[in-house]
Amino acid sequence: MRVRDFLMLVRERLEPLLPAELRSFQARIRFNLLQVYYEHPSLHYEVWPQRKNGRIEIGLHFEGKREENYGWAAVLAERMPQVQAALGPSLELEEWTPTWTRLHQSMPLGSLDEDLAGEVAQRMAALIETAQPILEECRPRMQEEALALPPRPPGRGLPRYLRRRRRRLSGRRPLA
Repeated sequence: MRVRDFLMLVRERLEPLLPAELRSFQARIRFNLLQVYYEHPSLHYEVWPQRKNGRIEIGLHFEGKREENYGWAAVLAERMPQVQAALGPSLELEEWTPTWTRLHQSMPLGSLDEDLAGEVAQRMAALIETAQPILEECRPRMQEEALALPPRPPGRGLPRYLRRRRRRLSGRRPLA
């Protein structure tokens, strides 16, 4: 199956797996990934098949302004025990680029078929059901804090709740 067809199948299977209040998402397929979002595309859930390394990433990405991204990561860091209790210890909270953050897990890629699309849709639905209520609960706090705090100067160190991507590659455990 082609990647685009696989991602369309994941999207189709996702909606009925979610509770009614979470079915009103928007979705888009960009290149070789599926993005699902509620408020704004810069804060989205993502499915990314990566043939090069034989993995599929399922995650929640914060790809907006740097301060907002770090703020959302801080919110999730506070709730990581709850999130990992619901979804398992394989979830990682990390800095993805110098400005973007993400909460993600990966699984073996395998063959792009209906069975894998169903499994990926189930994992994505579980992530959305766990994370989206946290995001909605904390959105007012995030908006207040964004107005109250001055922007962080570029080049300052990472907050302690995030770990750099290169640490993951070296086999170290996440801080959160």
